[in-house]
Amino acid sequence: MKTTLALAGLLFGSVAISDLHAQGQFLWGNNLPGVRAPIYGVDPANPTQPRSGNTAAGTPAGTQTYAGGLLNGTGFTMAIYLGQSASAVMANNTPPSVLGTTPFRTGAAIGFIVGLTTGADGIAGGTPNVNYQFRAWDNQGGTVTSWTQVMARGGTVASGTSDIYVFEAPLALGGGTPPPTLGIRSFQLTVVPEPSLIALGALGLGALLLRRRK
Repeated sequence: MKTTLALAGLLFGSVAISDLHAQGQFLWGNNLPGVRAPIYGVDPANPTQPRSGNTAAGTPAGTQTYAGGLLNGTGFTMAIYLGQSASAVMANNTPPSVLGTTPFRTGAAIGFIVGLTTGADGIAGGTPNVNYQFRAWDNQGGTVTSWTQVMARGGTVASGTSDIYVFEAPLALGGGTPPPTLGIRSFQLTVVPEPSLIALGALGLGALLLRRRK
């Protein structure tokens, strides 16, 4: 009996290791050799305006400007979302199950996250042209833990997304060199408020009056 259990455990462990090695590996971050793209908070003068692109201090250098402060500490979350096409990324609200989300750094490193090597759930090593997108949000004291919750709370959560990029090399097999997210560029969070009850009421009244005139 003990021999059977030991054999079963060995086989299970072998399958788990095999799955891990088959899973594509990648390195994600916004402060890596060849890329420096800090993430910014909401522009107080234009809270609904999305904006992306590196500043003159970014790597590579760009021409964009931002009025919001750099994201700082555990109150903000960054996540990465993958897919084998841009549309697949846009439809994906689930980051990799291991090291797919992270808080922001503090001190001199505000605006950045620690570079993380993780596996792409459901995408095998060796797969080329994998698309990815960074998303960041105010986690409101740790109560907003997923992009699904960000969307469900409408305009009450400051959030933002990067453009969609493509890894320059295929995802790594186990033991290989994971491709980094060299495409990432800075972006800022926005707040898009839901229509107020007054505005909705006015809209409804207007539609009613128009119907009566007809």
